[in-house]
Amino acid sequence: MNAYINSIWQRDWDTEGANKLHEVLPNWGEDLHRRGEGASRKREKAMCRLWVGHMWLTQSYLLKNEEQPFCYACDSLYTVGHILIECPDFQDTRRKCFSVTDLYRLFQEVNPSRIVGYLKDLGVYGNI
Repeated sequence: MNAYINSIWQRDWDTEGANKLHEVLPNWGEDLHRRGEGASRKREKAMCRLWVGHMWLTQSYLLKNEEQPFCYACDSLYTVGHILIECPDFQDTRRKCFSVTDLYRLFQEVNPSRIVGYLKDLGVYGNI
């Protein structure tokens, strides 16, 4: 019975159109939470915001009633995925910290301290 219900939930989850969470968590019910060694509350909060795709740097425009910000380097929407994976301007810094090419693998395979280190190197960790 449990497997049947999970399959229904998975089917519904897969049909969600523009769901940015699906990219991070494609399999319904999968545990994405990786704490790592010595995880602080601040880091846990930052990682949670990254998982759901919401950080001050990319979402504050909603509260300020402004236009969504664009990346000046490549004229793309400024999103968590863009900062973590896509932006060619951050490629050298990204390579020093991790080499994955999608958000799912980033959160599954990369130690959270390396993700935080990357954001600190970029100077955006304080704006999560």
